[in-house]
Amino acid sequence: MNTDKFHEIICDLSLKAGFIDYGAAPVKKLTADCKYLNEYIRKGHNAGMNYMARNISLREDPGLLVEDAKSVLCFLAPYKPSENQESSLPQISSYAFGLDYHHVIKEKLYKILEEIISLMPDAKARVFTDSAPVFERAWAARAGLGFIGKNTFLISKSHGLHTLIGLIILNKEVKYGKQVSQGCGNCTKCLDCCPTGALYRPFGLDARKCISYHTIESKPDSHEEFMVDLNNSIFGCEICLRACPWSGKGKPGEWPEFMPLNIVGYSKKITELSSADWENMDEKTFNLNFSDSPLFRAGLRKIKISLGTKKDSL
Repeated sequence: MNTDKFHEIICDLSLKAGFIDYGAAPVKKLTADCKYLNEYIRKGHNAGMNYMARNISLREDPGLLVEDAKSVLCFLAPYKPSENQESSLPQISSYAFGLDYHHVIKEKLYKILEEIISLMPDAKARVFTDSAPVFERAWAARAGLGFIGKNTFLISKSHGLHTLIGLIILNKEVKYGKQVSQGCGNCTKCLDCCPTGALYRPFGLDARKCISYHTIESKPDSHEEFMVDLNNSIFGCEICLRACPWSGKGKPGEWPEFMPLNIVGYSKKITELSSADWENMDEKTFNLNFSDSPLFRAGLRKIKISLGTKKDSL
């Protein structure tokens, strides 16, 4: 099968699965990206995310993840909400309004991969999201799906910033995309609005000052939570995302899996929960509602710490 025909098939499969964009990049070692990562870690900007220092060789060379890897297929999933939370409520990043995107995206990619293998029985491939040692944003940019913004997000010129990335690393050559030009220009809105100074320069993020890190990644008993003002956030932060002029691009996402969860026992959506709702929630209720949510990673105890209402019983 020639690459043009295969490209048409993958584009069709991608569209049917609900992805809003697809592109591919040829496999090569990401030496410059690894050099940047090593310097990032040396400066301590990864904070307590020690896993970033592991498997760097795998991040650099996809050939170590898939035998004879030739292509990285990149898919964009939409999650732009139809409306934002009221600012007075405890804030949650909109990608976490619904089900855990890692599982949702992987399930869709596995179905696409099944079709690929049915067409090419000798194909070898693996599916990845950002939970694996891959530079997913770098690959998506190389595939022509967007550019890396000064806030370190992948920015699609057609769909904005509310996108999630899924990858299939494949041992077949395909039609490759062309990288798009950098689109930030002289704009520094993301840097100017960052309340903690975590975005300390263009393309430079210090996780030690980042609200997303402190509400998601840091350990509940590390006392790191109190190093920054969490700005009413209990899971993630989208201040720099919303400030970006490109955030106006794209339509609200239509994946039902990413729609705001209805919270059993509260007759509310996740986006409507108040401080009192979170304060009074017990572990049983939390587990019932959030076992398939990104919030489960943080856990109720950490959410209450972020809220400033740590309970002795937890």
